[in-house]
Amino acid sequence: MSILKINEIALQLVANDFSKAPPARPTNGGPTKTSRALAIIHLAAHDAYAKVTGQLAPRLAMLPALPMGLPTTPDAGTDALLGAGLRAAVRLYPDDSDFISTEAAKIFDAVKATRMINPRALRYGEQVADAWLSARRNDGSDLPQDDKLFDQAPGRHRPDPLNPNQTALGRTWGTVTPFVLSDIETDAPLAPPPTLNSADYATAFNQVLECGKSDITQRDPDFRKKAITGIFWGYDGSNKLGTPPRLYNRVVLAIPEFIALSHPEQIRVLTAINVAMADASIAAWYWKYQYDLWRPVVAIREAEIGWGPTGKGDGNTLRKEGDPFWLPLGAPNSNPRVPSVPTLGASGSNGTPNFPAYPSGHATFGSAAFETVAALLGKQPEDIGLKFVSGEFNGTTTDSTGATRPRIEETFTLREAIEENKISRIYLGVHWIFDASGGEIVGKAVSDKVVHAFQP
Repeated sequence: MSILKINEIALQLVANDFSKAPPARPTNGGPTKTSRALAIIHLAAHDAYAKVTGQLAPRLAMLPALPMGLPTTPDAGTDALLGAGLRAAVRLYPDDSDFISTEAAKIFDAVKATRMINPRALRYGEQVADAWLSARRNDGSDLPQDDKLFDQAPGRHRPDPLNPNQTALGRTWGTVTPFVLSDIETDAPLAPPPTLNSADYATAFNQVLECGKSDITQRDPDFRKKAITGIFWGYDGSNKLGTPPRLYNRVVLAIPEFIALSHPEQIRVLTAINVAMADASIAAWYWKYQYDLWRPVVAIREAEIGWGPTGKGDGNTLRKEGDPFWLPLGAPNSNPRVPSVPTLGASGSNGTPNFPAYPSGHATFGSAAFETVAALLGKQPEDIGLKFVSGEFNGTTTDSTGATRPRIEETFTLREAIEENKISRIYLGVHWIFDASGGEIVGKAVSDKVVHAFQP
């Protein structure tokens, strides 16, 4: 079906975007811009099909008028969808125009084997894509996304010690115009994280100190299982894999109930989950920079009096002792071009993402996507099961040392996916448990709004 082809191209573009040889940078860097691009591609395809066929409700109010005499058949809608999705993809990923052209030719050849393509429908789809791109032109996404405006006070986000030149990503992303949300503080509220001197903070500190440490894989089988879970849900902007929104799309594509849907329903679901993740990124990054909370790698290494740039420590007397040498297992640097040297570290080492901890982006994205698809399927997340092979464990992806990871197929419900995805970040040592729960809260709130917007 054509929406699956557009989705396939879009997800490959995300992988390609993070596979450019340095010093080239991704066109839509970070999970923030990735989620926006995926939303626009799917919305353009959705609205082109919706306008031609009348089988779905368009999301953009000011769409071009239908050409006189254009048939309102599913075939014409499909051609318009292809024109819209491909046009949006080329505009959002101009460096990959050759790849898109090649994939488009394959799609058109397959269609031509069974019927004629309507060129007027294709052109109309392109007009719909242009309308969407025009509507999002001044949404705030073009503001600078990297800075070094770090606060040295205890509790504030600062660079990963393994990467002292790290910048902060997405400080202005929370000001981007959402696709569905009206007001982030009203529609997706989030209470502050625990204070540094609280018992809840001490509990979270002790958990990640033990469960997220870099030597986790060298300990007992329970810890090795935690490491597998952490890496399985990675997709931390690495070569050939891209960012989390690509992972969650792939999970949805593997759901049997989704596979069984009609073409219009697949269009609606794929568009809704990508809109949910785009708004989830805006909401999550809004709160990240409102609270500006440090990551475990900085917190644990600066916990005691006399440590850190101010020497104040964190003031918590309830937690275990800090460790000035502590390093996390880390967000997986998969398929590295320059593998690291085990025990010494190098440019290929795992690390910590370059934005504040609270809430977790992974937890927010995953909750938004999986709650949305479940609701649109008329079920609860715990009632939907699937089998899935993560790109992190597909039998070809390599770890930070260059060693190939095995192929691992997991079976889980969407509720288990929400839980494992959010807790995975603690096992990598890059998040606190309250980051995970906070992300789930925001993601579920976003999902509720998106599901309402996409109800038939």
